[in-house]
Amino acid sequence: MRRDPPLPYTVLIVEDEPTIADNVALVLESEGLTPDIAGDGRTALRRLEEDAYDLVVLDIGLPGMDGLRLLERMRNDLQLATPVLMLTARAALEDKRQGFSGGADDYLTKPFAMDELLMRAKALIRRSKQLADTAHALEFGPLRYVPADQRATVAGQEVKLPRKSMLILEMLMRYSGRVVPRQKLEEYLWHGEPPSPEALRGQVHLLRKTLHAHGFDGIDTVHGVGWRLIAARSG
Repeated sequence: MRRDPPLPYTVLIVEDEPTIADNVALVLESEGLTPDIAGDGRTALRRLEEDAYDLVVLDIGLPGMDGLRLLERMRNDLQLATPVLMLTARAALEDKRQGFSGGADDYLTKPFAMDELLMRAKALIRRSKQLADTAHALEFGPLRYVPADQRATVAGQEVKLPRKSMLILEMLMRYSGRVVPRQKLEEYLWHGEPPSPEALRGQVHLLRKTLHAHGFDGIDTVHGVGWRLIAARSG
C-alpha cells in the first residue's frame, strides 16, 4: 500500500513524562513529522524563542512553568500564532475553558489513542497552513515571508531559520529596502537588552549565510547604522 509523502513539519512536544513524550515522538516520526521534546516549560520557551515550529503538543502539568503559563508567554510575549494541542489529564470543563481562552487550538485528555492524537495534529497543521496561504505575505525580489506562519521562502524554496534570524528577516522585509537601524532590531529582538554586543551581528551573519545557501545575497550592511535588503539574484 502506497504511503503519503512525508510531511516536512516540526512539532515541539512539551511533556515531562519521558515515556509519553517518546511515544508521541515515535508516532509523529512514523508519519514524516519531525518531533522535538522539551521536558519543562522553561526549556520549551527557549526552544520557541530560537526555532520555528509548525505545532506545539503541550501538557498542562509541567514542572516550573505550567502549560497554561507557557501558552500565555507564547501568545503574548513571543506573539506566536503556532497551533497548540493541549495534552493533559485535566478533563474538567473549567480546565478546558482555561486552555481555549488562553489560546489553545485543540484539547486532548489522557489517556488518549495515538491515532487520534496524530489525526488532530495533522488537522491543526493543515488548517494553519491553509490560513497562512491566504494571509498577507511580505515580498522582496525572490524572498517571500508570511508573518502569520513565520515561514520564509526564496524563489519558492523554504528557508529554515532560528526564530531571531527569522524576526530580522521580517523587519528587513517590512522596511522594503530601507535601512533598519541596529537599535531598532535590538529593541525588536531583545526589548533593547541584547545578551552581548555581538549578539545581533551573529544573528545577521547566520541569516546572511542561510540565504546565501539558497542563492540570495541581498543583505547590505550600512556601516555604523544598520542593514537593508537590496536587489539580488537568486540561484
